[in-house]
Amino acid sequence: MGRAIIVTGASAGIGLGIALKYISEGDDVVMVGRSLERLEAAIPKEIQAKGKPLFLAQDVSTLDGCKATIEEGVKLLGGRLDALVNNAGSLKMGLPLTTISLEDWAFHMNLNVNSVLFLTQLATPLLEASHGSIVNISSVVAQRPLAGAGAYCVSKAAVDMLTKVSALELGPKGVRVNAINPGTVKSSIFTAAGLSQEQAAAYMDRAAQSTPLGRIGAPEDVAELCYFLTDNAKSGWLTGQCILLEGGKLLSIPTS
Repeated sequence: MGRAIIVTGASAGIGLGIALKYISEGDDVVMVGRSLERLEAAIPKEIQAKGKPLFLAQDVSTLDGCKATIEEGVKLLGGRLDALVNNAGSLKMGLPLTTISLEDWAFHMNLNVNSVLFLTQLATPLLEASHGSIVNISSVVAQRPLAGAGAYCVSKAAVDMLTKVSALELGPKGVRVNAINPGTVKSSIFTAAGLSQEQAAAYMDRAAQSTPLGRIGAPEDVAELCYFLTDNAKSGWLTGQCILLEGGKLLSIPTS
């Protein structure tokens, strides 16, 4: 029997890549997203042959959605939970802090921050029993601000601090908590943020050119690190860390 894993925001991009990694390793995975159809359509046939993914349509930007995610997700997993991956999040660009609306501010905080807090609270008793772990998907913008995306930057900085405080408080319970801070990763987040396909492609091209390793990330890059962070045998003494995974991007920032 494989481990029992819940991954939020699993219908595309980083979340999908993480879910596919666990499934390919034989783990039982509940993939959480807002659309059941998108979740089902996201799984390649060759992956389905290796394991039976479990789908759960919930909106984790609400407390009720978080409660249902843990309650229903754990039922699907047979009452077990070994790891929680808080990946659900979204970005809107072109929103200066001087003019951002309360609605747009709340959009980022409810999905990117509150979901992490509530799901962590709800999952802790189960993870304590299994000596499990939590991985929060943060962002490089928690450390490097991006104009026009201030709400997103603030929300991810909050995720970093939630990770550290959670690790401090849950360590004595045997639960580890870490975060991954990806740089630019190939995904649909940029078009969802309001860019056209052409603008998103140009943004990713510029990011690749300004990254020492010469490319942007792939969901698989994040998935491999996430899998390591939830492996007690390999990372059992690692907690409270916010790990940059950005191809050296921050090294290329001019200092003068």
